[in-house]
Amino acid sequence: MDIETIKSVNNKLTPYLICAYNGTDYITSYANESLDQKALFTSFINQLLTFFSKDRNTLVVYAHNFGTFDGVFLFNQLLQFGKVKPQYHNGKIISLKIKLNVIGYKNKTIHFKDSYLLLPQSLRKLCESFGIVSSKGYFPFNLSNIFYKGLLPEIELWKNIPNNEYTNLIAEFTGIEWNFKDEAIKYCKLDCQSLHEILVKFNELIYNKFQVNIEGSLTLPSLAMRIYKALYMPKGAIYQLHNNIESSIRESYTGGAVDVYIPHNRISGFIDNMKALYKILFIYDCNALYPFVMGNTPMPVGKPIAFEGNIRAIEPSAYGFFYCKITSPEYLEHPILQRRIKTADGLRTIAGLGSWNGWIYSPEMDNAVKFGYTFEILQGYQFDKGFIFKEYVDTMYNLRLDYHKSHPMNLIAKLLMNSLYGKFAMKKDSSQIEIFDTSNKKGIQLFEEMLETHGHTVEDYIKLDNYYLIVRKSLSNFNYEDEEDMYHGVEVNVAIASAISAGGRMWMSTHKNKPGFNLYYSDTDSWVTDTPLPDYMVGPKLGQFKLEHVISKGVFLAPKVYGFIGTDGNEIIKVKGLTTESLDNISFNDLELLLVKDSEREFTQEKWFKKVIEGEISVKDTIYTLRVTSNKRLPVYINQAGVEIFNSTKPYNYNEINNK
Repeated sequence: MDIETIKSVNNKLTPYLICAYNGTDYITSYANESLDQKALFTSFINQLLTFFSKDRNTLVVYAHNFGTFDGVFLFNQLLQFGKVKPQYHNGKIISLKIKLNVIGYKNKTIHFKDSYLLLPQSLRKLCESFGIVSSKGYFPFNLSNIFYKGLLPEIELWKNIPNNEYTNLIAEFTGIEWNFKDEAIKYCKLDCQSLHEILVKFNELIYNKFQVNIEGSLTLPSLAMRIYKALYMPKGAIYQLHNNIESSIRESYTGGAVDVYIPHNRISGFIDNMKALYKILFIYDCNALYPFVMGNTPMPVGKPIAFEGNIRAIEPSAYGFFYCKITSPEYLEHPILQRRIKTADGLRTIAGLGSWNGWIYSPEMDNAVKFGYTFEILQGYQFDKGFIFKEYVDTMYNLRLDYHKSHPMNLIAKLLMNSLYGKFAMKKDSSQIEIFDTSNKKGIQLFEEMLETHGHTVEDYIKLDNYYLIVRKSLSNFNYEDEEDMYHGVEVNVAIASAISAGGRMWMSTHKNKPGFNLYYSDTDSWVTDTPLPDYMVGPKLGQFKLEHVISKGVFLAPKVYGFIGTDGNEIIKVKGLTTESLDNISFNDLELLLVKDSEREFTQEKWFKKVIEGEISVKDTIYTLRVTSNKRLPVYINQAGVEIFNSTKPYNYNEINNK
């Protein structure tokens, strides 16, 4: 399924075309001149019913990016056709089920799903990876007249179309009328056909290799978990953590480490470009950092045992998660232990110096001792340990070796290998949407009972005609098995997630304070340094590093905000939160000028505002500002031209800032 929209005068995106394809037939619903949404969606659903086969009561419909786009428009329109049950996660509708109340189809179910959650790449890239011949086309999305007929629209109206593709269109439509409706339907049908072919091939490859059908999973992590549980998970290895155990251990789960150490590699002539000199830098990425940790290090398994006091005094090799008084060395150029603290800018994950109390994974504690940290263990949870992921990781890695990069199985193995980790980190509490039809006494009674029992969990609501759409908190269900003394339910175990991310930080800490190895910037699995890595660390194996770029000029302003020019002349800009179109308007010189204190760079970018339960998406031009201001954490120096610029960062000292 695919929905196409135009931007109306009030900056709202309005659907005008819906298509679907089942491998044999297409259905198409096109808006009238008034853009009547009820008529558009009613026509589509009535046609969609014809896709039901006689022997099946459930019809599964996929849309790429359903949760953040198609599903927003579809949600409210389905209410007239039956009982709608949405699945809601992190502000997105990840699936919609409707139990139909339509003559001839009563009690049949349509299940709408998001294919992007299974294959998290653009449809265009997936067509390339899966070798789809009739791949995704191009369309002038900036043209808003859906009944336009005439000359081929100007290239400025097309989104990201290569010059050669537009040249081909000029040749195709020379002397021929270009018809918006015909071309939109052709474009939309092609999207549906491409997605159908990709999903069919994806399902065939998954089933033939693992005997698992993709229809049973909504997301890639859940698919990876199904495969893991069916073929690779040792019995009784994963205990379902809950209550205080879960919340305590979750404090140790701080994710990857992203830091700026030296903001630029310019060593002279900051103002006079003719005299500028730069130090050559190297960017290295670790190959599959988290799968490497999962496959090669033990994980916390089984039921945890709580303890009080210093367990290492009794059992020196005790393993698990410890609550400690932690003291860093007086000075360490690159602190390796991070924690979440409250700052003036909100909650931040920071690696600093000083003393604090906190939860830590015991191997990360042992690793930190090598750098001069000391620990007083106060309490904790002891686990058994085991290599529970090695077979799974080895299987996926070998599949990547067996299949060339041009084969879709190579991509599938890569996605599955990197996705299993995320399932363990999920929080057990989430949000759900409930819908109440208050046009009858039974519906009113159910609504009132919900408010009386769960009213304190309501986060948001909206009234649409006779319907109340309620967003409220929910808790995942856990089932206790007496025989195994284990909890089972959703596949959540933050101890495993914390152990994996801590293992990644430990692996990346090996060179963070190494003499002669000057770090400029580091991300979860990458380094920017002025020293090449030794040959034994570079290669294609898991855990080895790949040289991604050699930098001639670089600027590193903040985590996820940097730019550089490679020795090959290519310029790369990364600014978290900005679209590709916005980044095209930012140059390396723009970022370099931001090194001057109190300088700033403003630009405008389109931002989407979604109201999921209202079924609206609006687009507004929003001004973003990149700004560098005075900050006592960032020492500065005066260069030869008398301009104050940032030179380097220094670690936070928790004792000085008192967590503020």
